[in-house]
Amino acid sequence: MRYVDKDGTSVTVYQPNERRGGLIWGLQQASEDIAASRHVIARLFWRDFIAQFRQKILGYFWALLSPLLGIVSFLFLFFIGVLKPGEGEIPYTLYVLVGSTIWGCLPGAMGAVSGGLQAQADLIMRTRIPKLALAVSSLAGLLYGILISMITMAILFLVMDVTPSWWFLAYPLLILPMVLLGTAAGLVLSVLGPIARDLVPLATQALALVMYITPVIYVQSTIQNPFVKTLIDWNPITYLVDVPRSLICLGRAENIDTFLWIAIGTIALVTMGLRIFYLLEDLVAERL
Repeated sequence: MRYVDKDGTSVTVYQPNERRGGLIWGLQQASEDIAASRHVIARLFWRDFIAQFRQKILGYFWALLSPLLGIVSFLFLFFIGVLKPGEGEIPYTLYVLVGSTIWGCLPGAMGAVSGGLQAQADLIMRTRIPKLALAVSSLAGLLYGILISMITMAILFLVMDVTPSWWFLAYPLLILPMVLLGTAAGLVLSVLGPIARDLVPLATQALALVMYITPVIYVQSTIQNPFVKTLIDWNPITYLVDVPRSLICLGRAENIDTFLWIAIGTIALVTMGLRIFYLLEDLVAERL
């Protein structure tokens, strides 16, 4: 706080950091920061969206093709017999498309939030926009990608003459825990990344390894190795991928109770991520 003394001298008074509340305080502060910056977030989203597709040959149609191109390598290995994911009730093309799309929400959210502050470094140095708003502004692009993925999946269901269950309409809600998990990790990395530059690449590589113990491209029940099977069973992301996919494609799923408990856990992780973010956000500007 600054004020002018009686003799005209400018006086600065330093007080304890007001951002010292508990976990619930972090949620309240986050909602206030996002609400106050909603117009900025919308503007940044529109700018990034236009720039993302403006210089691509296929233009906006690229958004529809991206999910399909992402699974071409798996489909090629499957059809030539190199990849043997096991037999399941869901056609493999749908199985891997839905699974990889759900999985992609995790690294997508983590990468968007963790790189949000560095991408908006100029705004941090020149404005007083809440840093949280800048960190989560890139999530708008992820949400748009989720809607595009729904259109792509709907087209593939139609082409393969497979009728999805009504859970397909609840797809954004089913993948919300995966988005929250990526957001929690991204919030921590967004403030630790500028301090330790190698943390974000390490987290990205670690996530790529976690995919191999998550039934994204293979059927979990076909795994025979006891150790690998145990890893898959104890991997919480297994249920965040498999349960929504089964509900969408089959209309039923096992381990729904486990899915709900893990979903509640992701909310707790976001709360802790916000707490860490607000504790360290003031150090970000010094490191950019």
